[in-house]
Amino acid sequence: MNRFALAVYAVLIILVSAVYLPMLYDKMFMDEVEKNHLFYSPVSRDFILTEKIMGKVPQSARGMAEDHHNNLAYIKADGTYVPRKTFEQHLPFIFYKNMEIWGLLPITLDGRTFDKHAIKADRRVLELNARDLPGRSPEVPFFPLLESNPGQARLVFPEDRFRMTDTAMEFINADTNALDTVLTRMYTVTLKKKGFKFPARSVNGKFTVLKPFDEGVFIVDHDYRVFHIKRVDDKPLIKQTPISPNLKIRAIKVSENEQKKHYGLALAEDGRIFLLGYDNYRLTPIPLMTGYDPDRMDVKLIFNPLYCSAVYSDETTIRAVALDKNFAPVKTFEHTMSRATVTTATRIRDMLFPFIVKIGPTQQSGYVITRLLPGSIGSLVGMGLCTLLFVAGTKIMTGAFPRTMGIITVALTGLYGLVAMITARACD
Repeated sequence: MNRFALAVYAVLIILVSAVYLPMLYDKMFMDEVEKNHLFYSPVSRDFILTEKIMGKVPQSARGMAEDHHNNLAYIKADGTYVPRKTFEQHLPFIFYKNMEIWGLLPITLDGRTFDKHAIKADRRVLELNARDLPGRSPEVPFFPLLESNPGQARLVFPEDRFRMTDTAMEFINADTNALDTVLTRMYTVTLKKKGFKFPARSVNGKFTVLKPFDEGVFIVDHDYRVFHIKRVDDKPLIKQTPISPNLKIRAIKVSENEQKKHYGLALAEDGRIFLLGYDNYRLTPIPLMTGYDPDRMDVKLIFNPLYCSAVYSDETTIRAVALDKNFAPVKTFEHTMSRATVTTATRIRDMLFPFIVKIGPTQQSGYVITRLLPGSIGSLVGMGLCTLLFVAGTKIMTGAFPRTMGIITVALTGLYGLVAMITARACD
């Protein structure tokens, strides 16, 4: 094999190995650990969480960590392990069905008594994930504007879709793929009369019929003003909300709920999170702890009849703040998740792979992207061992030292280069 062919072959083998060898290793030796589930208990007035234990199960957790799933522990904020049943009893508003079976409903907390119906009527979850932000996931920029007054029990998709262009809100008939000039003119003219400036920065809505009712869409215009647009009796109902353009709203996660307290979550340019209320679109700030980065973290708001807890995390650390009914902080919590634990398999992985090429979506993006992840200091040991193995093996097998370029290749790429050199020699 001539030098040029060898170089091309080596590059291909190294790139393919950097994708699939770490993937194979992870499947065989790495324990996949999902993020913790963290909650605020209205019973103990403290946080409680589930966590998969990495490595040996502590003696204090035996019989508790494995009573439901292997190595799954239920831990109070002070580090105490509890059985699953105790864990669920600490969260009666979440596990209310089991509480009813166990005869523990109605339950009295903070001087108030709650039965199953009272609990169901005042619990919900709102989420804003990093990949929900505009431009973070693939989407076809044609949106359905549902009829908010369908005259029947269920919602139905209209026969048209709309898109925001530089100058208009265009409606396209989905059956004929033709521009509906009547609807386009009707909505565009109404928008401009309300002060809308094209082009739009984002279109925000819950585009499904699997919801109790429809609240339309929220569109942020070029000047960062937020407009609420609904289709009522096939006519536009458009309001310019009083939300300040200075906030530069990046995204609104709409979530229609029968409680009709909040339209959803709003994210400002500076990273602050707000609840968007039904009361004249009032914004209620959620006082998160420092460190929240919407571009790489997911945030979840868990509501129950007494408290709201805001939980957010990156790949290794989970944080939460418990809020009272006025959304004032009650308690905060921060925890390094077990998925960040360095195990023997992790150390060997770091030593074997000087870098990793990953292809696929991430927590921050729904697009399939290629990422080059550099190795750690431990990779230097693996690179050195692979180089010594290559030099010594070649000397033993051929009686001569390998070429300088081959040594440099293995020294810089470690196991990948070693695989490339071995397979290249086998093909020679």
